Amino acid sequence: MALDPVLQQIIDQLPVPSGQIDFATLRKETAPMAPLFHGPEGPIDVGAVENSELPGLGGTVPIRIFRPASAPLGTLHLLHGGGWSIGGLDFIEPLARRLTRDLSMVVVTSAYRLAPENPFPAGFEDSLTAARWVLDHAGELGGAGHPVVIGGESAGGNLAAAVALELNHNASKNFDAQLLFFPAVDLRSDADNYPSRLANADPSLRTETFPQIMGGYCGGHDRADPRISPLAAECLDNLPPAVVVVLTVDPLHDEAVAYADRLRQAGVPVELIEFDHLTHGFPNLSALVPAAAEATAAVVDRLKALLARAVMNP
Repeated sequence: MALDPVLQQIIDQLPVPSGQIDFATLRKETAPMAPLFHGPEGPIDVGAVENSELPGLGGTVPIRIFRPASAPLGTLHLLHGGGWSIGGLDFIEPLARRLTRDLSMVVVTSAYRLAPENPFPAGFEDSLTAARWVLDHAGELGGAGHPVVIGGESAGGNLAAAVALELNHNASKNFDAQLLFFPAVDLRSDADNYPSRLANADPSLRTETFPQIMGGYCGGHDRADPRISPLAAECLDNLPPAVVVVLTVDPLHDEAVAYADRLRQAGVPVELIEFDHLTHGFPNLSALVPAAAEATAAVVDRLKALLARAVMNP
């Protein structure tokens, strides 16, 4: 299946890392692009936006809180992608605004220390710090009795899944659901043998960069640690219900599907959604690509259905 033509035109103009990456340079090159993702009509209107910081293990953890114009129906903690090494609050803001509006939820985005300068567990620790804060303040954020969701895309999906696992094993409360956009859930060395890693040619994600990107995040840590590779966890029982979004052309396709299958086998309700005409990172382009906006809206509908079925009426 060919990619959506509008999306293809945009991807052709974006800087896609290849070969050896200089992350400091890449961050400088990509930073001016973040406002463009709001699209020609500018940022989606929401009720209010607040910036704050949380005390973390390695310094402060920046967060941004998006409040809907009407009374909120829940809270979503959203983690940005970027291979654990680029990206930030500005890059995830267009999606955060869209989800705030379409879900009528308070959306909290959180930044984290970036690799390779700050390898694991830095990014995980910062994400866990923010997640605990969201859970502790969920009642005043999205309203008592409403669902609390954790989500993310790509590396952010990895962190969201890892945080949910950690809370499941070492906390008294966890999120009500997960929203995982094309998550990287298996960073073990033999993961390169997934057929989608070998065969898929997503123009926005080059597999040749995986060793450097994943190596920079993992550092010298054991890649079979479930906080790095959630798919390596022995037990996935009692995890929050999940919406898992995968893309036919994405190199991460197979591991994300495998994670959804493992969740189902553990008795966790799962909505697996696959798109065959979109690329890695498509939700961020929703203001520019009608097909991406339609797909993101479909994901929102599936999340609402999952929450209604598995969370609000278990």
